[in-house]
Amino acid sequence: MKLRHLILIAVSVILAVPVRASQPLGAKEYAVERKKLGAASLAAVKPSPENYIGKVVEIRGRLSGHSGSGSRVTMIISTAGDGSFLIDTDSLPVDNPGPELACLVRLGDKCVHGLTDLHLVCCTYDAELRRLEETWRRAAAAAAQKAAAPDPKPKAATAATKPKRQVVTADQLVRAYRNAVKCFNPKLTDTQADTIARSILGFSYRYGVDARLVCAVILAESNFRVYATSRCGAMGLGQLMPTTAAGLGVDNAYDPIQNIYGSVRYIKSMLDRMSGGKSWNELTWGELALALAAYNAGPGAVKRHGGIPPYRETQNYVRRVTSIYKQLCGVRG
Repeated sequence: MKLRHLILIAVSVILAVPVRASQPLGAKEYAVERKKLGAASLAAVKPSPENYIGKVVEIRGRLSGHSGSGSRVTMIISTAGDGSFLIDTDSLPVDNPGPELACLVRLGDKCVHGLTDLHLVCCTYDAELRRLEETWRRAAAAAAQKAAAPDPKPKAATAATKPKRQVVTADQLVRAYRNAVKCFNPKLTDTQADTIARSILGFSYRYGVDARLVCAVILAESNFRVYATSRCGAMGLGQLMPTTAAGLGVDNAYDPIQNIYGSVRYIKSMLDRMSGGKSWNELTWGELALALAAYNAGPGAVKRHGGIPPYRETQNYVRRVTSIYKQLCGVRG
């Protein structure tokens, strides 16, 4: 933590500066504002804040301190992995440090080389927002499952009364996947969600992989966050490692189209390797589980252990992706 942050915390905690508090927004109201303002993610803004001056970014973390009084207050938001941020506001959203907040913050003119000129637009309690986002994710999964489920056959139908088979157009399919993607990650713009949906459908069709499996993998890997980066360096929607991305011809893993192309190709490669090149309709659940384990831990680990490696992360990963995929397919158990 920088010296300036320590000084501000000391001022707010030791001197207990009295400041007027304003109530945070409700989670739904905050989500409406986030969409209306087109808030960018912190991961997208940090590399080049000068490109976002005057725009809004979302910062989520703990209110660890504050300083000031009267018409100008500076609050300190400490995040899990991106450090602490100083945010100016007319009044504090809560009286005392400690709560986890989700904040919409506008970048000031001084944000040229770093996020040093930030101004609070509004905020909400992070726990409430996470519950709301989880509800959206579940609703999106149910919508995708309903869209993908086949129509039940009528018990009896004569030639005169037999209904015509419903045909889903390409536009309807894209719209269903776009809506699902937007529900999985509401921070995406409509254009981003459309690009991701079309890429998933297009590359899945090209390589003979169920698009719902690709959605399940991306949801488990990154929650559809375009700029997600893991501690070990995995990048983008499908969390491609740099060497894997390079081997697949992906030179920018944070480009959604390139990342999904590489991810689908890698899923297909692992399916072929673990099943001996079977077509999609011939695969067993066991072969699918081995392919998912290979996607997570590498095919070498699967080969060495003669099956799913005894790594807790990999075993949990296989269970999670399989569970999500079954939900999207409407399969129980």
